[in-house]
Amino acid sequence: MATAHLGFSYASSKNIPELFTSIFPDSKIATDYVMKDRKLSYMISHGTGHYFVRELVKDVNKAPSYSLLFDETTIVGVQKQLDLHIRYWSEYKQCVVTRYWKSIMLGHATADIISRHILDSLKSDGIDLCKLLQLGRDNPNVNKAVETMIDKELRSEREKKTGRAPANGLVSIGSCPLHVIHNAFKHGFTQNEWQVEDILYEFWFFFSRSSARREDYLNVVDSIGDSVGRFMKRFVITRWIEVGPVIERVIDQWSVLKEYFLVYLPKINKNIINNDRWKRIKNQLDQQQTLVRFQFVLYVYRHIFSKPLTWLQQSEPLVHVLFEECSDLFRNVLISFIKDDLIMNKTVKQLFSITLDSQANQKLDSKLEIGETTRNELKEMSTNDKATFFSDVRLIYLTIAQTLKRTLPLNNEFLRHVRFIHPLSRQHESTRNSMMIVARELPHLLSDDDLDQLSAEWRLYENETIPNEWYEHKSIGVDSREIIKYHPVDYYWKYIFAMKNSSGNTKFLILSKLVKSILSLSHGNADVERGFSENASLVTDDRSSLSNASINGLRATKDAVKFYGSGMVHEVPICKGLLDSVKDAHSRYHADQEKMQRLIKEKEEAESAAKLLKDRELLLIEKEQKLIDERNVLQRELDNASKMLDEGNSRLEAAVATKNFGDIEVAQLLIGGANKKLDALKTQLNYNSERMNQLRKKVKK
Repeated sequence: MATAHLGFSYASSKNIPELFTSIFPDSKIATDYVMKDRKLSYMISHGTGHYFVRELVKDVNKAPSYSLLFDETTIVGVQKQLDLHIRYWSEYKQCVVTRYWKSIMLGHATADIISRHILDSLKSDGIDLCKLLQLGRDNPNVNKAVETMIDKELRSEREKKTGRAPANGLVSIGSCPLHVIHNAFKHGFTQNEWQVEDILYEFWFFFSRSSARREDYLNVVDSIGDSVGRFMKRFVITRWIEVGPVIERVIDQWSVLKEYFLVYLPKINKNIINNDRWKRIKNQLDQQQTLVRFQFVLYVYRHIFSKPLTWLQQSEPLVHVLFEECSDLFRNVLISFIKDDLIMNKTVKQLFSITLDSQANQKLDSKLEIGETTRNELKEMSTNDKATFFSDVRLIYLTIAQTLKRTLPLNNEFLRHVRFIHPLSRQHESTRNSMMIVARELPHLLSDDDLDQLSAEWRLYENETIPNEWYEHKSIGVDSREIIKYHPVDYYWKYIFAMKNSSGNTKFLILSKLVKSILSLSHGNADVERGFSENASLVTDDRSSLSNASINGLRATKDAVKFYGSGMVHEVPICKGLLDSVKDAHSRYHADQEKMQRLIKEKEEAESAAKLLKDRELLLIEKEQKLIDERNVLQRELDNASKMLDEGNSRLEAAVATKNFGDIEVAQLLIGGANKKLDALKTQLNYNSERMNQLRKKVKK
């Protein structure tokens, strides 16, 4: 388990038997201990990995519903890897968890292929498709198509189970908000000619591959004496919003950069003026607007986007506050450039009615939210440059707002109503109505009788006396002020689910079923993205030949260490089932190898048979072509014989008319020869047809 958790190579097991023998020379166990890289490999892939996946499936099947999160990436060896994670209420942990399930290697990754692999995996592992509540995904069109295909299959399965067509399929609360927000930020800052990504790349690349330049840069820092030298961070364009920390570094080093590029380099290297990259960097450093633009980008990142991005990357259940967070983000963007009186005390629906691109609805330049640092830097710019800057700012805010308006789930009524599970919403007047709306959207989960009981349970829940400690934690800060932090919402509901009535039975049986399902809804794909990072540390260039079974075993074992041992291998319970699974790993591995060899042999035999069949077909086609050519020749000869017969008949008719017995004799000879040839040709054509028919029957077989 440590090998999987810490990313050790299988080869790290070498010489361990010798080490144990030297440490414990009088131990028979140490003497008999054997561990080689291949054994370690199958113990993980067919032992620990196999066991933990089976335990995961058991835990998932106890939950009333689950969400399936998926995404694909390209790994070393240029393979497409489809990662599947499951989010559900774990009875083992008594909270919501997102667990790694499996990885599938793909060549082509079309929607049909991905959806078929997902459905086949659910079936083969014994996970009930009908309990699938949501498909968590990012936004590419292929993943939308996957959702459509699985939704269709889900409806079909539920219809088979209930005997009636389901009103609803998968719950949709939109694609991953993280991707939506990233794209909105990117679209906003790529609508103008600021070329932020190009400038940052130039700064990074200039130092990235030259130790001499790095040393010179640090020397310049020392000569200035009032700053600390830090090299530029690399900006990854696929994560556009991470431009914030990169720009933060550039601004921090701005004075050093100007000194280095504008003073130091031209002084020590006269030829630098011919360097195209240096020219581009110099051009940007010479312009005051470059720093102003950077300050504005940093302001937008820090004060509008940083908080929701950090918030969305949490693993705890957040679906109950997702609508509010998305609404606040949209509102914060509008506040930055839309007049306050159009926004204050307005609902999201009312905000949607604002004509965002109308100048009459936008703030004056002096009122636009650009940050104090940005506004101070603006003072040194010309009037025309200021006008251009504010025009760009309006376009940036407008583009971001329009993108968020189009892509955030702000019109999703289901998402708006799931706020009923918030502990502080328990006694709100509209909460019960929201709860019933959500429950009716899940007819596969709750029957009409369940809905009646749910309503009664909610009345009891509303009137319960619930300790504040179940949802909040109070502490005293260094300034003696009380600090209140809220527990994750599943921590609160864990206590609600555990409540008993006077008979000792679960008090909120139906409510717990509904809430556990709602809590399993995913608020984003951050867990899958983190999984790719873990995968990258396991599947390195040196381990590009790892089999699919090895990758799955390593990932499943690593996930189990996190789940059962909170990231500590020694805390994972060592039970009989785990020991038996490891004990049977070799036989399971051997069976898989035999199966693989059998499949390879069957494939080779099938390929060989296909080749023979193809060769036979080619031979038959060749014979058929010869018969066709022969028939064409016979047909031409038949036509010639027919012409000869016609000519003989014409001559005979003319000779009879003139009573020329010599010509009559010649004509008769011509007719006789033609008839004889026609008979022979017809016989040959009939034989040709018979052979052709026989050949075509063989082709059909």
